[in-house]
Amino acid sequence: MHPDPDRLAAIAARLPGALVALDFDGTLAPIVADPGAARPVPGVLDTLIGLAAAGTQVAIVTGRDAATVLELGGLAAIPEVVVSGLHGAETWQHGRLRTRDEPAGLAVLRASLPPLLRNTDGNVWLEDKRLSLVVHARRSSDPERVLADLGDRLPPLVAEQGLELHPGKLVLEIRIPGLSKAGALEQLLTPATSAALFAGDDHGDLPALAAVAAWAAATARPALTVAVGELAELRRAADAALDSPAELAELLAGLLAGA
Repeated sequence: MHPDPDRLAAIAARLPGALVALDFDGTLAPIVADPGAARPVPGVLDTLIGLAAAGTQVAIVTGRDAATVLELGGLAAIPEVVVSGLHGAETWQHGRLRTRDEPAGLAVLRASLPPLLRNTDGNVWLEDKRLSLVVHARRSSDPERVLADLGDRLPPLVAEQGLELHPGKLVLEIRIPGLSKAGALEQLLTPATSAALFAGDDHGDLPALAAVAAWAAATARPALTVAVGELAELRRAADAALDSPAELAELLAGLLAGA
């Protein structure tokens, strides 16, 4: 399901004042076994710098913490970039980070979950993002089985601490209630936004797709939502679907060339 050329052309014609908002892992950067090794595909950073120079607001909307994504991606090189991290719990802009306070329940789970995870599979590990905790099962011999088991056992423990459990690609994420990428997008889509493009690859990107579609319907301005990767639910919900971050990089380069 390739992007509609006319819709891309309409966005390209409105690059000054447009919003290009992108997830990081699986969207700008391929998914890798070690999250610390994730890097944007070659050339895409230069394209984002070019889009920003053309007057586009470039934003990274991610479940990672903002500081990590900035470092891994070299994103501070993009003029006026905004990084919305941890599903909107953090915002980095103009060299400054705004962040929420840590809920007390996260400290309880940070201490209690590691023994539980060791009893399920030695290759299941807990990533601590300060304002969220992520259970990774990608290295497990049977990640689907492990996550199904944890999906039954974790919800009451998480709810008891006033937090929410969200599924992702071979992960379960514990985060502050009410946060989503939709909220982050709604902050970025201002009355002055001339057009919008959002791309993501995981379950957590579904609310962002809906937020962009609602904005486009309300303003009658051009917008495009893009699913990257194989997640069927996301591909059905998006306006266009691509198979890889490399294909998204090509789309963004074409958008810049068409301006």
